[in-house]
Amino acid sequence: MMPIPDSLTAAYSRWTSVSYPAQGGFSWRRESWANRLATSGALRHRGIDLSAAVEETAAACSKEFGDRVLISRKTVQGLHAPEKLRAGGEQAVVTAFIAAMIWGYGTTGYGPYRTSRVLTTDPEAVEHLVEIARIAQDPERGGERAFSHIAKQRSEGVPYLKYLGPAFGTKFLYFLTAASNDVDTTPVLDAVVRRWFTKHAEVKLYTAWWDLDSYSRYLGLLDEWRAQLPSPTESGPLQREDVELLIFASERGDADSWLTDDHLIEPAELGIDVLLEALWTEVEQLAASERDDSQKGPELLRQLREWIERDSAVDL
Repeated sequence: MMPIPDSLTAAYSRWTSVSYPAQGGFSWRRESWANRLATSGALRHRGIDLSAAVEETAAACSKEFGDRVLISRKTVQGLHAPEKLRAGGEQAVVTAFIAAMIWGYGTTGYGPYRTSRVLTTDPEAVEHLVEIARIAQDPERGGERAFSHIAKQRSEGVPYLKYLGPAFGTKFLYFLTAASNDVDTTPVLDAVVRRWFTKHAEVKLYTAWWDLDSYSRYLGLLDEWRAQLPSPTESGPLQREDVELLIFASERGDADSWLTDDHLIEPAELGIDVLLEALWTEVEQLAASERDDSQKGPELLRQLREWIERDSAVDL
């Protein structure tokens, strides 16, 4: 059993001292998402309305935060409720996915483009999202099996939700499983969490490709550590997502500035480190998908140039 890293213990102590706050809401660029997805008409022929998905997400945010353009885990989780997905069919699943991506990308300028790319590059993206939702919320399978399914499809060369890596794919899996009472929650494994594990636990995890062993090890460590930490309330032991939140807060510095009154988080402006992380992920994914000896330098430069041009709204 791996000892609890000091950084996690410190975050836990801080969290308990301020009465266990949930992660607060944070702002997002509603117009950017609406404008970008409104131009993605490839799914209209099958009755999928991406603009309506953004508006439903915004309406859910308004119920929690009023006229403030904020989004929270609570809001997004509500859009992933199994009964809501069953009743709303494909449109509800796509809405839930878009809401998870809005939450995941926050105020970054490239979120709308990259989400649109996932939905329009894979000709069966909607069917695949519905399939993942069904697997993740199935009591006999769950989020880890959904992760394994995506990994298997990718390993066989299927363009299964192409351009959706685990750093953002596990955000979708997280909300799907957190919204269900019938499966274990499978938390987010993104670049922030990965960096924390490298620095504080000396554990190498992977977010550039769908590595099941890496994700399973991550879930196992969350289970080990939550079992060792004392229960913060009488309601029961810590959950996996509690430990993930503490890890994320520790790495981002949120643990030093938790608020107990407003529960509002205004994330730091998009910094060069975040952009470099995104670029590095793109490079790793390109390398993983191209295992021949072709020259990728010019192609990568072209992609980088287009990426910068698309993200003109981002202030460096």
